[in-house]
Amino acid sequence: MKYQYQVAVIGSGSAGQEACLKAAKAGLRTLLVEERTLGSMSFHCGSYAVRGLRACASFFKRTAKAPKVGTSLDLIETGWKSWLTAQRRNSSQLSNEFSQAIDREKVDLKFGRARLIGPNEMTIDDPKGRNLRITSKYIILATGSRPSFASQPECGILNSDYFLWQATAARHLFVIGGGYIGCELAAVYRDLGSQVTIAEARPRLLPNWDPVAGERFREVLLGAGVDVLVNEPIELPPPMVDGTPSYKLTGGAVIQPDITLVAVGRKPNSDELGLESVGLTSGAWIPVNESMQTPVDSIYAVGDVNGISLLDSVAVAQAKVAVENILGRPARFDKRWFSQFLHTDPPIASIGWTEGEAKTAGLPAETLSWSGSLFTDDDFTTVERERMTIKCLIDAESERFLGCIAIGSRAAEIINLVSTAVASGQSARTIASLSAVHPSATEALVRTLRQRFERPISV
Repeated sequence: MKYQYQVAVIGSGSAGQEACLKAAKAGLRTLLVEERTLGSMSFHCGSYAVRGLRACASFFKRTAKAPKVGTSLDLIETGWKSWLTAQRRNSSQLSNEFSQAIDREKVDLKFGRARLIGPNEMTIDDPKGRNLRITSKYIILATGSRPSFASQPECGILNSDYFLWQATAARHLFVIGGGYIGCELAAVYRDLGSQVTIAEARPRLLPNWDPVAGERFREVLLGAGVDVLVNEPIELPPPMVDGTPSYKLTGGAVIQPDITLVAVGRKPNSDELGLESVGLTSGAWIPVNESMQTPVDSIYAVGDVNGISLLDSVAVAQAKVAVENILGRPARFDKRWFSQFLHTDPPIASIGWTEGEAKTAGLPAETLSWSGSLFTDDDFTTVERERMTIKCLIDAESERFLGCIAIGSRAAEIINLVSTAVASGQSARTIASLSAVHPSATEALVRTLRQRFERPISV
């Protein structure tokens, strides 16, 4: 078969962006197909959209600290609608920058709904009503996911996508679900001054992460005045025509918020891809191997749509792995050893085993932890210290890193260094011996490790 393209990517979120640009830079004839808006959910309703709102919230909070640096600010005006306007402006800018990158790398872009009709073929129903037939040697599915709960806007019960288009600010926001989406939006919204309550059915927030992450984030939310409820399963009301729902809590109290944000799960955007034409299950998470290859050799699936981890950092890593394999350079994705990052406030990053996982696996893990305030290279920390939490797992026998989690604005710096050590085979002892910039977050990591490798000497 003579192919029009060597690689066709369906979906322009974080995974699709990385896949199409990497393939094109390698010299492959590349097509990108997007059904709606360039940048997809990542820019407009997902990670980057929430980060845009958090930027508004963070700057607003800093204005309250202006007297600490000798500045007086009067008549500061802000609001949810203004934040949404700023977020949409930022999202549009990101789309424009991505569009320029596509042009620069000579990626063909087609808008429309793509549907597989074979291992190397698809059709595209474009906005002009045309049905295009495309052939490609390889196809990369990067269509993402969406909230599993359908919004009921008429009674103020919204999923996270719809929530970011809700222009009216609530006096009381009730967030159901203490995963990273619920925690992020609860923190952002609280900065407006509204009452916020968050409920999680399990014993802690961020239940899929190391317990230290949930504990730290609970402290942050409580410190901001958010009502945090754990071990609190919430039964959603049946569909309503109008009115505002009320919720009875396990302790007997009843709350009636203006807006309810339901953040309790997502499902894959795989139900209209024509997967059945190639023997895959429509509407399900798409199975892949460590190469990000589906059971169909010519088709790869990266990002949320495969269900491995619904994080932008993971989506980008998977896209790189897929393209490397297409280029004939064998690569493997192991979730444990690819850094994971939550764009929360404070940010959380991790790599490797958690303490609980290592214990269950019977690994000879030694835990080294540090939490406190510190100076960094950010000048503002001379005025207000930055809170940082670091937890490292070290193999007691080989002295290699088994895992690490960091919480704070410099979490990525910490995890990038640990990731480099793991990839290059360096031991924790080697990192502990580094001469790090003073002051810096890296210095805090070095001090944490030296707890083990610099024992007091008796004289």
